[in-house]
Amino acid sequence: MRALKYNGTWDVSLEEVDDLHIINPNDVIVDIKYCGICGTDVGIIAGTYPVAVKGVTLGHESTGIIAEVGSEVKNVKVGDRVVINPTYYCGKCRMCQTLRINHCENKFGTESGVSYDGTYADRYRTTSDFVYKIPDGVSMKAVTLTEPLSCVITGARKIQPSSMNLNTYVFGAGTMGILYTWALHLKGLTPVVIETSLNRLNYASDCVPQGVNIYSSLEEARTNYFNDPKAPLDIVVDTTSGLLEKLYPEMSCDGTYMSIGLKDKYANINVRELADKSLSIIGSIDSLHGSFLDAFHLITKNIIPAEKLVSHVIPLENYKKAFSILGCDIDSKSMVQPKEKNAKVIIEC
Repeated sequence: MRALKYNGTWDVSLEEVDDLHIINPNDVIVDIKYCGICGTDVGIIAGTYPVAVKGVTLGHESTGIIAEVGSEVKNVKVGDRVVINPTYYCGKCRMCQTLRINHCENKFGTESGVSYDGTYADRYRTTSDFVYKIPDGVSMKAVTLTEPLSCVITGARKIQPSSMNLNTYVFGAGTMGILYTWALHLKGLTPVVIETSLNRLNYASDCVPQGVNIYSSLEEARTNYFNDPKAPLDIVVDTTSGLLEKLYPEMSCDGTYMSIGLKDKYANINVRELADKSLSIIGSIDSLHGSFLDAFHLITKNIIPAEKLVSHVIPLENYKKAFSILGCDIDSKSMVQPKEKNAKVIIEC
């Protein structure tokens, strides 16, 4: 079978590896159909998120078809279409028992595709606890977005608005920015989206909820939407991970700033203002208790039209092209401006 291996910064290769089969009674083997490219994958390859284990198979946002099941598996059978939860948790440690499964003390590292073999591959082995049968008639491409939406729901749960009339901003109109816009919209808020890339802005405009506006700059959003060049920042979701130091002084009293990007960057802030202005600075990652099933529900019931976000489907053997669409140029070992409209790029195995 084929697997896309991470060997170091800018060093990835499609390799032939041993086929996967059942080992334990609760195991399932999934023939991978689709695997979405995550910003985490781009960061691992480019070296801005240097946490992956060398030699690991990348990829974690995936759907597929059950190929083999262990003797104790009851919830799925061979031939079932499934979505995979890539974030292992034991259910028994202190973090799991207090419903913080994304920080399980017994998992190795973070998740599949980072700390252990993932799903840019023809096959994947997991247990029946981490696969969910996709209802008939529901698109496997749409359901591939369950894991990123699950991470978004984890973050959105932490945002507790005091009013539905708060000035709400999402910075970045990639997949995570669009999904956060939907999650905040479902909470009753009306976010505006800021995106500097014209290609992403144009694609996202057809994917966000009705009534949500996208602008190329904060200044444009303030002037054209809020009719106030100094409109306060009540809620900010920063998917770029780079704006805290710049935006912190402009946060309104009792404001909330959420950072969900995974790039190393240090910021200087005035901690007196943190208390004096009753500010909240929040980080969020991975799936929290119940968020994966919440995301699965929102997609399979078409409450969030996830398939609209899929801009490209590229075969596994053309993985370099798939990453280049997102500006990750593996051959030149550089990040470049994307040349095409894009949101979620999916690799087809």
